[in-house]
Formats: sequence, structure tokens, C-alpha cells
Amino acid sequence: MTSITLRKLCKTYEGSKHPAVENFDLEIEPGELVAFLGPSGCGKTTTLKMIAGLHSVTRGDVLFNGVRVNDIKPERREVVMVYQNYLLFPYMNVAENVGFGLRMRKTPKDETDRRVAEILKLVQLEGYGHRSSAQLSGGQKQRVALARALVIRPKILLLDEPLANLDAHLRDEMRDLILDIHKKFEVTTVFVTHDQEEAVLLADRIALIFDGKLVQYSHSKDFYEKPASERISRFFGNGNIIEGTKAGTTVTTGSGAFQVRPGLPAADGPVQLVIRPESIRLSREESNSFKALILKKIYMGTYTRYCFEADGHIWDTTTESNEIPGYEAGDSAWFTLPQDKIWLIER
Repeated sequence: MTSITLRKLCKTYEGSKHPAVENFDLEIEPGELVAFLGPSGCGKTTTLKMIAGLHSVTRGDVLFNGVRVNDIKPERREVVMVYQNYLLFPYMNVAENVGFGLRMRKTPKDETDRRVAEILKLVQLEGYGHRSSAQLSGGQKQRVALARALVIRPKILLLDEPLANLDAHLRDEMRDLILDIHKKFEVTTVFVTHDQEEAVLLADRIALIFDGKLVQYSHSKDFYEKPASERISRFFGNGNIIEGTKAGTTVTTGSGAFQVRPGLPAADGPVQLVIRPESIRLSREESNSFKALILKKIYMGTYTRYCFEADGHIWDTTTESNEIPGYEAGDSAWFTLPQDKIWLIER
């Protein structure tokens, strides 16, 4: 298996004053599945193409297993890339498309046929070998593209928004297939997406990219519970973010003073208190609680969403619909912020 290291990686396109990728530092472990996540134009695909060798590096280094590969041609990197546009050869049938890379490597025909049959079975296209690509659905074409990439047994698999052109049902199927394939082949995999849910469901770790810069690299849970900035918290959903002042393990806000757990990485002074809506509890009066006016109640089946206000601050919470019945818009209620669910961001 192969590790990937990006060291101070930069890319500036000719004629541009601003770098597309800037001082990108990243370590991907052998066999890991990592998502490059971010809004359109943030540098995700540019970084992916520098790993593949399809874009030159302006500054910095790309290393595989600690060996610098900046000057190694794409075809010698043992890296394959799958795009959202399947790029199948229209004049070849499915088996010929899948076996193309093996034929280019002068692999014996009997071995090529065997490996093509094996990979088509794995991607659930057994018996489709003689079909034309024109006879395939979008999901089937993406499976063929994935099979063509994997049949040559690459050291690194790069996926550039591979599910973007599929409908919701097919995306779910392809997610499961990608996870199954990754588990079987244990190939180091990087995929690009702008979909937070997709990144969370698929990736071991997520590299979040804004404006060409890596802003947080961690496990998915950390983006929800330990965001590095307000922008990151908002990118990952409707987290409650309240201005306050920290002194020791107490944070004073307009809605009240709250105890936080020791050791949070925020110095005393101005902070932003962050807590997920699902972490706030409707409660009877107790510690770390405050009284607020319910502005809105939205029934969502299993869950109910409450929007409430305290001293000019608007909060959101979601709670199980059968947990504490009886509250309606216009009622006052006590809300608890569990100490272990509070995160702080220095201002």
C-alpha cells in the first residue's frame, strides 16, 4: 500500500495573480480513503491532478511512500483517475473498455480475460461484457469506468466527483460499491466532492478546502463537534454559534453563563460557543440551563425542531418527538447545554 504526502504544495495557473492551491500540507496513510471536500473552485480537483501528475506543481512536493514524484510522468506513477464524465470508448464494448489498460501493458490475453471477468463480477456487471456502452445506464457506465481503473491494480485511486451525475438512488448504490471495493483492494483512495454527506459516509478522513487552502483535516465527527472556525461549523450544518467570553471553565453569553469542560483549546477572552442542535436538551431547570421563548415548532416525524430565543439570541434544537411533549410556539421552556457537547472557537 502507498502513502501520499503533500508538502507545501502550491499551484498558480499562468496569467493568474492568485494561487489555485496554496501551501497545502497533507499526509494520507497507506490504504486510507480520504475526501477532498469544499465548494466549487476551491482547488480540490487541481490538487487531485497534481497527485496524478496531470498538472505541474508550481512549488512544493508530492511524495509517494516518502519518495518525491514531481518529475515522474503520470503513466509511471501507478495512479488512476476516474472522472464524473465516464469517458468510455464508444467503439468498444464493456469488456474491451475494462481491459484497455491491460492491453496497453501487453498483459497476456488469457490473464486479461480472467481479470476483466473478475472485476466485472465485483462491480455487479457480470454478463455485460459484450454490451455496447450506449446500452448502459449512467450508473452502469460509472461502474465500467471504476472497473477499468481497478483492473490494472493501481497503487492509488483518484475519484473526481464520481457520483455527481447520478440520481439519489444510484448514488447510494455506488457509495456502497466504493466502500466494498476499497475494503477488498485496500488501495489508497482520494475522492473529490462538494457534498458533505457523501464525504462523511465514505471517508476515513476529510480534507476541507476553502480558497485553495486546507482549513481542517480530521475525522468527520470533528467537523460537527470540533470545527476549527465559524465558517467550517456553518459549512457542516446549522450549528448554534453564540458570542461569549471565557474565564476558566465558564463562558458568559447573552443567554447566560455556561460551564465547559477543562482543556478546550481556547484561551480566556472572547470566544464563540458552538453546540449542535441535536446536543441541546429540552429540560426542567438544572445546571447549564437557561429559560427561552419557543418561537417555532416544526414536527419532522421522528424528530421535532424547536427555534427559540433568549436575550436576543436565536437558538435551534432538534429532539425526539416523543421525548418531552406539550411544548408549543409561544411557550417558555428550559434548555440544557451538556458540558461535554460544547466547543469553543477563539475570536
